[in-house]
Amino acid sequence: MNNESGSSPSPVTTPPLPRHTGQWEEPRVVVLLIGIVLLLEGIFIYLQAGVDQLIVASVTGVAGLTLVLFAWLVPLEEEPPASEAPPPTVSEPTAVPPGGAATGPTPAASAEAAARVSTAGDASSGVAVAPPPVAQAPAAPPPAVPSAGSAPAAADTVSAQATPPAPAPSPIPPAPAEEEEAPRSWFDRLRAGLKKTRDSFVTKVKHLVFGKTKIDDDLLDELEGTLFEADIGVKTTQELLTYLHKEVEARDAKDPELVYRLLKEQLRQRLTRFPPDLKMNPGGLTVFLIIGVNGVGKTTTIAKLARRFIKEGKKVVLAAGDTFRAAAIDQLSIWGQRVGAEVIKGQEGGDPGALVFDAIHAARKRQADLLLIDTAGRMHVKVNLMDELKKVRKIVEKESDGGPHEILLVLDATTGQNAVQQAKLFHEALPITGIVMTKLDGTAKGGVLFAVEEQIAAPVKFIGVGEKMDDLMTFDPEKFLDALFEDDSGKTKESDYQVLH
Repeated sequence: MNNESGSSPSPVTTPPLPRHTGQWEEPRVVVLLIGIVLLLEGIFIYLQAGVDQLIVASVTGVAGLTLVLFAWLVPLEEEPPASEAPPPTVSEPTAVPPGGAATGPTPAASAEAAARVSTAGDASSGVAVAPPPVAQAPAAPPPAVPSAGSAPAAADTVSAQATPPAPAPSPIPPAPAEEEEAPRSWFDRLRAGLKKTRDSFVTKVKHLVFGKTKIDDDLLDELEGTLFEADIGVKTTQELLTYLHKEVEARDAKDPELVYRLLKEQLRQRLTRFPPDLKMNPGGLTVFLIIGVNGVGKTTTIAKLARRFIKEGKKVVLAAGDTFRAAAIDQLSIWGQRVGAEVIKGQEGGDPGALVFDAIHAARKRQADLLLIDTAGRMHVKVNLMDELKKVRKIVEKESDGGPHEILLVLDATTGQNAVQQAKLFHEALPITGIVMTKLDGTAKGGVLFAVEEQIAAPVKFIGVGEKMDDLMTFDPEKFLDALFEDDSGKTKESDYQVLH
């Protein structure tokens, strides 16, 4: 094959045979050594024991020999031979534009040069490549060298043809904005918070009642079990069943639907016996004493109450009366900053009575409308701590105008019947005026609310159905039952319900 420049062909040399440059990797060496050891072990066994251990010696020796052959004969990884190395890049001279510096080879020129080297070789480099066995088409004549005047234009043309401009990257579409949760109404949030209780209590009652064809002892016995599971309590359950037995007999009722309607109405009457209205001190300082054990959400409840009254236009002051729990003062201070309420605080381990005294006078001096007093989360079985709570109450009575106007007991609905016991013992120490039932959204035993009201004859005044600040709601018995029995609207017979028989 002739050189493109028309000179005599370069002598074609045969490339050297590839050298075996594989390396023995560590696993292969390990296998080889194990094989040699086994082979020698087999020979040693035969020499020591003779024909008595011929089978053992043979198996050991064959295993060793197999490993040796395997390690020796498996092909090694080889480095690529030098003949397969990529050919050197050959640069072609380019025309120098008038008055400008010489430019480097264009991509097209470099590609053509590489192609020519791969077929004809470079005489000056001394490296030759054997021609492939297939027939080659005649090399195209070299392109005409442009004149100096047209060099820039020609170079631009060749470059434009050989390397078309890369397409502009398509713009990355902006990430879809996360859809903000549409604000839900008060009732929607209440209904969502009661979902677990509704599914475990109300739905079971419906399946039970509407799955029967008549009212009998089995129906009432199963209803009793369902009421117990909802943590309505022994006393309340017995009173409800006594009422149902009496009404069914008096009416000589046979339709199980009557049991459902009577139960729903009886629960409504129990919740509406005590008005949930808050007692306020119009024209003066209102004082709320917040009590409860640790872990029920007492401090968070105080912050939510403060935010609620601040939104109503009231000036709220918080008193950090929990001087025993570590970091309780700091926690209330942080909440006060978040909701915009001033916090009156003392030293950790200080006298809570003295702190409450100072807080009342400070709130009055600041012309506050409401003072919310946090207290230590004492256990209800600690008599000395309960006595201290009585002392705080007496200070409030003496230093405020008719306070405390509310003594609110915070209970955790998820604790079930333990909340009922807490309410009973706290009520023996203080005249509780209202209950704040938190974490109703986290339990299927929301029936404890009925049991607590029955135990201490005090109304539920606030309920917590979520972690957000607006999820602490004023308790409305009618709305509560509507949310609990939410799908009863317009349903008057068994066929209106999807009942599992």
